[in-house]
Amino acid sequence: MRPDGCAGGNGVSSAPETQRIRSFIAVDLEPPVLEGVRALQTTFSHTRADVRWVRPGGLHVTVKFLGPVEPARLAHVHAAVQAALRAQPCLAVRVRRLGAFPSLRRPRVLWVGVESEELGALARGIDTALTPLGFAPEERAFAPHLTLGRVNSLRGWPALEEQFKGHLDDDFGTSTVTAVAIFRSTLQPGGAVYTPLWTIPLQQPT
Repeated sequence: MRPDGCAGGNGVSSAPETQRIRSFIAVDLEPPVLEGVRALQTTFSHTRADVRWVRPGGLHVTVKFLGPVEPARLAHVHAAVQAALRAQPCLAVRVRRLGAFPSLRRPRVLWVGVESEELGALARGIDTALTPLGFAPEERAFAPHLTLGRVNSLRGWPALEEQFKGHLDDDFGTSTVTAVAIFRSTLQPGGAVYTPLWTIPLQQPT
């Protein structure tokens, strides 16, 4: 156990699970881009493949997953992220190309790519700011994306795969990121519900 009571790794303590908040840091994209993504989701859903499609309110770009965190420690996260982003200007991202984790042959997560060197630098800055609070730095390279859906089984996948491959190079345009938010994730039978706890605005150009 760390001297500050943090269990290390994901930054959670020994507090009971019911007292922790499942949380993550993410950015939202502008409506015109998201509308195009939602339209494609709707098209794919007509195949009736066994996929749990992400609801409109869940289409965001995760910067860092925090896991279950004590409310008091989450307040420290907010302060650290706010300080790290004090001089961070708004940034542009390009939303294009489709893919699957780990692969189209064994799909678990269907996604749309998000391209931006500036967003990668922002994520690294947040990672660095949270390390003193006991959150382990990310070991994998930052791969920003919008999650379209999660594949429950391969039932109906051949029909969806055929459509999906026809959209691999789709381009949904650019979006300006104007804020970073810390979200609460509440697991419910119909899927997770995401609630912004804090929104940290980025610097507008002068």
